Amino acid sequence: MSDDALLDAAVAQFALTGVRRTSADDIARRAGVNRTTLYRRLGTMDLIAQRAFLRETERVLTQIMTDVPEIPPAPSAGFDPASNITAFFSVTLDAVRGNELLRQLSVLDRDETLVGLTERAGAIIALSADLVAARVVALRAHVGNPRTDDVAAVAQTLARITQSLLLTPDGPPDLATEPARRAYCDAVITPLVLGV
Repeated sequence: MSDDALLDAAVAQFALTGVRRTSADDIARRAGVNRTTLYRRLGTMDLIAQRAFLRETERVLTQIMTDVPEIPPAPSAGFDPASNITAFFSVTLDAVRGNELLRQLSVLDRDETLVGLTERAGAIIALSADLVAARVVALRAHVGNPRTDDVAAVAQTLARITQSLLLTPDGPPDLATEPARRAYCDAVITPLVLGV
């Protein structure tokens, strides 16, 4: 059994019973291995939780990249960078707010989940920012902006914005409708991404 399969079992178990109430035996049983194998392959329960959340983040990010249209390498008819940015923003927002693991953990293990999404979220933010950075570079290239010196900071800021919107969904800005999301993207996200 691969480490990824073990981490998938951990994600499924955390969604079922929460982080605090999940034991290594629970995860091992779900994965069809013994506790010793689980610890030897993945480390302590803290490491298992961190790696499981990172695994889930990778899965969500892959799905986001699949759901948003690719960026053509050069200007092309029919491709609107602003619409692509809005689509990416909307898909991302829906994916993180609708994530089953996060929804379950916010009910089962609220305090631990908040710590995981704030104090222990460095690796998740870094992974998210790396993927966003590649998209920022591609979008800028598409519109003829060669600037890349600020891409890491822009991508990190976008990851932090997403984190904030996840943690406080009822606070401003109101992004409940597609027109509201488009207006927010036009005013804030698109200029940041395109460097204009």
